Amino acid sequence: MKRTAIALTCAAVFLSACSGTPPFGGDAVDQGGADTDAGSVYLDEQNAFLSLNNISYNPDTDTLTLNNIPFDDPDNAYQRIPGTKFNNGFNAYQSAPAPGTNEIQYFAVFRRSDSGHSQVAAAGTTAYVDFGYGGAGAQRLGAAPSLPSNGIYSYSGEYAGVRTSLNAGANGENTINYVTGDVELAVDFDDFDDTGTVGGFVTNREIYDNAGQPLGALDGFISLQDSTIDFTNATIETATASEVVGGNIVRSGNWEGVLAGPGASEVAGILFVEGSTGNANNGIREVGGFIAER
Repeated sequence: MKRTAIALTCAAVFLSACSGTPPFGGDAVDQGGADTDAGSVYLDEQNAFLSLNNISYNPDTDTLTLNNIPFDDPDNAYQRIPGTKFNNGFNAYQSAPAPGTNEIQYFAVFRRSDSGHSQVAAAGTTAYVDFGYGGAGAQRLGAAPSLPSNGIYSYSGEYAGVRTSLNAGANGENTINYVTGDVELAVDFDDFDDTGTVGGFVTNREIYDNAGQPLGALDGFISLQDSTIDFTNATIETATASEVVGGNIVRSGNWEGVLAGPGASEVAGILFVEGSTGNANNGIREVGGFIAER
C-alpha cells in the first residue's frame, strides 16, 4: 500500500530543505507485517492516516514495536519513557529519531492486561502540519473465548491515549499530551437478538505532558455509543465515539474492541476522536486504548 505523506514541519525531522515529501519520492508507509488475526482490531479502516496495523511487545527489553507508522524507527521500535507518573497500569513510550535522518518523533501508550489475555497500544506525533500518522490497536492474546449466550454484565478498567493539538505550542507548533481515564462498559449478550449490545464511557480524565508528568484534570468525558458483538470472532463492531464537554459534543470518531479471557472476562478496546477547537487553525485528535474487566 502506498500513500503520500502530508507536509512535514522541517524542524521536526532534521531536514536540510523543506521542499518535497520525505523521503522525497519514496514509500511513505512501512511495508508488510499487518496483523490479520480475527482477534485484533485497528483504526486503519476508520482513517487513512491512522495506519498502525500490528503491535508486539518484548517484556525482556521493555520494547514496544508498532508496525506501519512511517518514519518512526527502522525497526519500528519504541522505548519506555522513564519517570512517567500515570495513575493507572499504562506506560508511555517514544521512538528515538537518529540525528541526521528522516526519522521523526512518535509518542505511544501501551498496556498488556494483568491476565495476559489482551493488550492495547496507541500512537501519535507532532511532526506533521496536520495530525499526521499514528493509530491504535487492540489484540486478543490466545484463543477466542466462549461468549455467554445471555446476561447483562458490567466491565470496568483503565484508559490511556495520545492527544495531538494543532498549533497549540508557544511558537505555534503542534503539541503532544498523554491522557488517562477510567472506562465503564455495559454488555448485554442477549439483546439485540443475535448481536448483543455494548456501550459505555471514559471518565475521570487526567492530562500529562509529553514526558508523562501530570498537568491536572481534563474536562468532559468520552461516550462510547452502543455497538454490537460479532459472535463469530468475539469482537465488538465499530461505533461512534464522542468527546463531550459541558454537555456538547466537541470531537467525534469511532471505537471498537475485542473480547478476551475465559468466558469473555475482559474487553480490550480502542478509539479516536477528532475535531476543531473553534479556531479554524486549531484542532485536536486523541487516539487511545482501554482494558476493562468484568
